[in-house]
Amino acid sequence: MTSIRLSDSKAAKLLAVGGIMILAAILMIILAQKASAHGYIDNSRAALCKSGQNTDCGAVIYEPQSLEAPKGFPAAGPADGKLASAGGIFPKLDEQSATRWTKVNMSPGQNTFTWKISANHATTSWKYYITKANWNPNAPLSRDSFDLTPFCSVNYGGVKPPSTYSDTCNVPQRTGYHVILAVWEIADTANAFYNVIDVNFSGNGGTPIPGDTQAPTAPTALAASGTTATSTSLSWNAASDNVGVTGYNIYNGSTLVTTVSGSTLNYTVTGLTANTAYTFTVKAADAAGNLSSASNAVSVTTSSGGGSTTYPAWNASTVYVGGSKVSHNGVNYEARWWTQGQTPSATSDVWKVIQ
Repeated sequence: MTSIRLSDSKAAKLLAVGGIMILAAILMIILAQKASAHGYIDNSRAALCKSGQNTDCGAVIYEPQSLEAPKGFPAAGPADGKLASAGGIFPKLDEQSATRWTKVNMSPGQNTFTWKISANHATTSWKYYITKANWNPNAPLSRDSFDLTPFCSVNYGGVKPPSTYSDTCNVPQRTGYHVILAVWEIADTANAFYNVIDVNFSGNGGTPIPGDTQAPTAPTALAASGTTATSTSLSWNAASDNVGVTGYNIYNGSTLVTTVSGSTLNYTVTGLTANTAYTFTVKAADAAGNLSSASNAVSVTTSSGGGSTTYPAWNASTVYVGGSKVSHNGVNYEARWWTQGQTPSATSDVWKVIQ
C-alpha cells in the first residue's frame, strides 16, 4: 500500500482552507435568514434619508429596507439608544434631537402607514408605538421614550404581504414633535424590521415639512434666584410661535445644559462649581426645528460653599411645617407653612430657597 504524507505546512493550509469554507457556509445560512424579508415605511426617517430630505445619514440611503433586528419589542429587540438604527448597523439614524430630522405633518386620529416591501415573507404582526406626551426629544430614543402599549397592532396570521402593504390606525392625541416606532415581525425567523417616523402634530394632514420656517419669539425676563455653591434656579416668560413652542433650550455660555418641555418655564441648574461665574440664556424651539434668538443673558456667581449646610432630603410623604428645612436637587429650601407632597422649587409658593 502506498502512503501519502503531507508536510506540516501543506496540512496547515488545507485545514485553513477547510475552516474558511465552513465559516463561509455558516455566514451564508445566517445572511440568508436575515435577508429573507426587507421593507420600509414611506416617510420614515430612513426613507427620507433615501430621498434626500434627511441629510448626513450614512449608508442607510442605499438600504432603508434593511433595518432588521431581533423581534420581541419591548422585552427584546434593539438596545435603548439604537432603536432607530435597529441595533446600530446604521448609527447615524440614532442621532436624536428636536432639530436633527425632517418631520412629516400628522393629525391625531385615522392615519395610514404604507410599507414598501422589496422581499416579502410570512408575517406575524405589525405594531406601532408612539412617544409619550412628555418625552425628551433631545435624548437618545429608548423604551422610556415610548408608550410601550402599541396604539395599533395588526395580527397577520403568518401569511405573506404584498409588495405594498398599508395599515390604517387611530393615532393618539399629541402636539408638537413626536416619533412613531413601527415594527414588522417576521413569522419564521427570529427577526423584525424597525422603522421610526418623525412627525409634527400640526393638523395639516401629512404634508411634508419644513414648510414652517417661522421661529418662535425669544423667551423674556430670564432671571436667576437661590444661587448656592452648586446650583441656581432659572425662570423665564413664555415664548410664542405660529404653530406652537415644543421646548426650551437652556445654555451656559454656548454650551447646551438641557432641554425642557414647551410648558416648563423654570429649571434648577445643578452640579455647578463653587465660587465660579456663569452666564445663562434660553432659546425656544418649535416642532419644525426652528430656534428663537436667545433670551436676555443672566449672570450668576456661585458662593464659596464654606459655610453651606446640607439639610435632610425632601420626601414627598413627609409632613412639613413652617420653618422646616430640606435639601432637593442640591438646593436648600425652607417651608413657609404646612405642606406635604409639594416639590420644592424656586417658583414654589410654599418653599423658599435658603443657603
